[in-house]
Amino acid sequence: MSHLPAADPVAVQAWCRTLFAQLVECGVAHVAASPGSRSTPMTVAADRTPGLEVSMHLDERAGGFFALGLARATNRPVALLCTSGTATANYLPAVVEAFHSGVPLIVLTTDRPPELQGVGAPQTIDQHGIYGTHVRWAATTPVAGTDQAGEAASVAHQAVVRATRPAPGPVHLNVPLREPLEPPPGDPSDIGTSSQGLLPLPPDRVPLEAGCLDELVAGNARPERGLIVAGPMDLSPAGRAALAQLARRTGWPILADPVSGLRRGTHVADGPVLATGDHLLRSPWSDDHRPDVVVQLGAMPTSKGYRLWLDRVGADRIVAVDHLGRFPDAALRITDRVTAEPGRLAAHLADRLAHEEPTRDGESDWTRTWLNADAAAAAAVAALVADSPFDEPGVVAALDAALPGAVTLVVGNSMPLRDLDAFLPTDQREWSIRGNRGANGIDGQVATAIGMAAGADTGTGPPTVLLAGDLTVLHDLGGLTAACRLGVDLTVVVVDNDGGGIFSFLPIADLPIADRNHVDHRRLFHTPHGLDLSHAAHLAGATLHQPTDRPGLEDALTRSVGAVGLHLVHVRTDAVTNVELHREAARVADRALRGPEAVR
Repeated sequence: MSHLPAADPVAVQAWCRTLFAQLVECGVAHVAASPGSRSTPMTVAADRTPGLEVSMHLDERAGGFFALGLARATNRPVALLCTSGTATANYLPAVVEAFHSGVPLIVLTTDRPPELQGVGAPQTIDQHGIYGTHVRWAATTPVAGTDQAGEAASVAHQAVVRATRPAPGPVHLNVPLREPLEPPPGDPSDIGTSSQGLLPLPPDRVPLEAGCLDELVAGNARPERGLIVAGPMDLSPAGRAALAQLARRTGWPILADPVSGLRRGTHVADGPVLATGDHLLRSPWSDDHRPDVVVQLGAMPTSKGYRLWLDRVGADRIVAVDHLGRFPDAALRITDRVTAEPGRLAAHLADRLAHEEPTRDGESDWTRTWLNADAAAAAAVAALVADSPFDEPGVVAALDAALPGAVTLVVGNSMPLRDLDAFLPTDQREWSIRGNRGANGIDGQVATAIGMAAGADTGTGPPTVLLAGDLTVLHDLGGLTAACRLGVDLTVVVVDNDGGGIFSFLPIADLPIADRNHVDHRRLFHTPHGLDLSHAAHLAGATLHQPTDRPGLEDALTRSVGAVGLHLVHVRTDAVTNVELHREAARVADRALRGPEAVR
C-alpha cells in the first residue's frame, strides 16, 4: 500500500484547464510543448482548450527558440510546456535570449510533488528558480488540483502581466503534479476564468519620460552635429517611420545596424539612413567629423568599429535609449540613460519638432556630408565585391539581388551578421531583418527562424529566409528537423566555411607560425568539422540546392524563397578569403573617403 498522496484526476484537469483557458483569455494563442510523462495532465489540458494551438517539439531547446521566434513574429506571448528534470534546463538558452531581447514567454515546467523532492526520484531536480535572474518573475504553484481552480486563473493572469509589462520578457511557472497523471475521460464542466483579457498596455497609457532628450533634441540650442546609432531592436512600422522622421527633422543621420529594423523599408526615403557605419567609423575620416551628441538606441550595435570609435573619439554627450534596461556601454562612455521604447520616444520628439522652420528639416551640411560619405563608401565596397571571388560578401550581394520586395530575413550570429553589416546597403524594399542579439549566441537560430515563419500570415505574409553559418546549423539540427513536421515553409542559406570562420579575425590567427607553435589556431578556434552538410537536407526532408557561384545562388533563391516546404541552400566558402575581403573593404572605403573626391 502506497504511503504517497494521490491526485484527484478530475480536480487536476479542472485546475490545468482553467490555467490554459485564462492564458487564452489574456491573449496567449500557442503552446510549444515537448512530450513527457509528468506533463501529461498539462499537455492534455492545453490540447483540449479552445483557441489554443499546440505544437509538439522533440527537443526542448529547439522548442524554446521556436516559441521565441513565434512570439517575436506575432508580438504576443507564447507558452512553453515540458516535463520535469533536465528537460527544464534545456529551455535556459531560449529564456536567456528572451530576457535580454524583451520577448514574452510563459515557461511552464512540470515537477515532482514535494514528497518526491530530495529522495532520489527519477527526473527530479531542484526546478524552483532554475532560470535565476533571467526571468521577469518565477513561482512554484501548489500541487495542481489541491487548491481551487480559480487560483490557476489568478496565477495565469499574473504570469501574463509579468511577461508583458512594464518591459516584456520570460516568466516561469513551475507546476508540481501527483500521480495518477492520466486525465479523466470527460472535460470539467466548469472552468472559472476571469473575464478580463490582457495584452500589453496601449502606448497612450504608458508614461513616457524623454529625459535629457527633450532638451537636447527639441530645445532651442539643439546641436547641429548629432548622430543616431540604431542597434538591434524590434521596431513597429510606426516606430521605424518615426525614427526616420526624427532624423530628418534634427538633421542627425542614422547609422543603422542590420537588425535595427531601419536599414530596409520605405522609411529610408524619408530620412538619412546610412548602411556603412562600420566602414565610416573605422576610417580616420570619422575622427574629423566628431559629433557633439550621439543617441544610441536599443542593444549594442554589431559593429566593432563603433565601439573602437567611441573609445577613440566619442562625443560630448552619449545618450543610451532603451526600454529593457540594457543601456550597453562597452566603451564606458555613456553620459545619459533614458528608459523609453525608441520608436515611441522618436514619435514624441518628432512631434515636438513638427513646427520648426523647413531649413532645419534635414538640410544641414552635416547631414549631407555623412550621406555623401555613405554613398562613396558603399560604391567602393560594392565594386570590390563585384570584382572579387565568390565568397561570403558575394552571398550577401546575391541575397540583395534575388530576395523579393517583402521578406523576413533571419540572420545568424557570428559571421553572417557581420557580413550583412559590412556589405548590405540601404534600400526601400520592405525587408524585416531579425536576429537573436540579446545574448548573441549561435544556439537556436534555425528554430527561431521556424518560429518566425510559423508566425507569418499563411498565404499572405512575406516568406522567411535564414542566413546562417555551418556551426550554427549543426548546433541546431534538432530545430532543422522540425520544419517539415510543423509544416513550415523556410529557405535556409547555410554558409559553410568548415568551422568558425569568425575566429579567423582574432589577433592570434595573424601571429607568425614561429610564434604560435604552442597554439594550434585552426584546431582550437576555427574547429573544422569535416562534415558534409548536404546530408542534413535528407535528414530534415529538405530540398537541397548547392550553388557554386553568385548566379547559381540567385537562381536557387528565386526557386526556393516562398516555395512550399524546407529548402537548404548549401554554399561553400573560404574563411581566409572572407577575412581578406572584409579587410580590403575597410581599405577601399577609407580610400574613397580620403581620395581626390574626398568627402568633406
